[in-house]
Amino acid sequence: MRRFMVVLFLLVLAPLALQAQPGRAIKLQATRNTRDVGGLPVSDGTVRKGMLYRSGALCFLTGQDVNRMRELELKTILDLRNASEIRKDGPDRPALTDGVRVLHLPMANSRGVRREAYHYYIRENPQVWRGFYAELGRAQAYPMLFHCSAGKDRTGILTAVLLEQLGAERKVVLDDYLQSVRNSPGLEVHPEWIQEVFDHVDANGGASAFLLKSGVSLQTQQAVRDLLVERKVP
Repeated sequence: MRRFMVVLFLLVLAPLALQAQPGRAIKLQATRNTRDVGGLPVSDGTVRKGMLYRSGALCFLTGQDVNRMRELELKTILDLRNASEIRKDGPDRPALTDGVRVLHLPMANSRGVRREAYHYYIRENPQVWRGFYAELGRAQAYPMLFHCSAGKDRTGILTAVLLEQLGAERKVVLDDYLQSVRNSPGLEVHPEWIQEVFDHVDANGGASAFLLKSGVSLQTQQAVRDLLVERKVP
């Protein structure tokens, strides 16, 4: 039954959700997986637009891309790549990061690829959750962008947990996760991969409880919610 519902979502519901959020993509030449997290529905409202962006690595940006990204007026960039990835592909473009607070929060897994990698990513990186939320809770950190290499796996995991903590329905979280392959058909993401994250979060009592166990206080979680959620007008 679960597999049937996933197929139904991919064929019917996901395209409809995509049509409802046509303006989130940041169109660039060097990556097709940069987008605003803003506009997604959460409990009591939506994520504020122009505050938080997710992306693939910014080391390959063209000059035109840099100019487009400068329009976002970023204050903070969080790089989830490890040191070997940065040595191989290079740091984010200095033309973009000049004057921007750049923090490295390497997110690693002890073994595995694809679905197995997700199993360990969500279990082995409490320091990433603490660092991520420390920045999310600072009003001065926005607008903010966070990224890994392709912007789909590690970035997708952080986005999924954040959206759940903000009160997004799971179908919204899954749709945003699958948006990566719609942005860039050469990328690969699968519902069963992110299900590893959902299962672990559920086993820990939900996103808020999972974050609390990772060292993110309830006060910080509330501060993030206050900063990122644009509440519905009664």
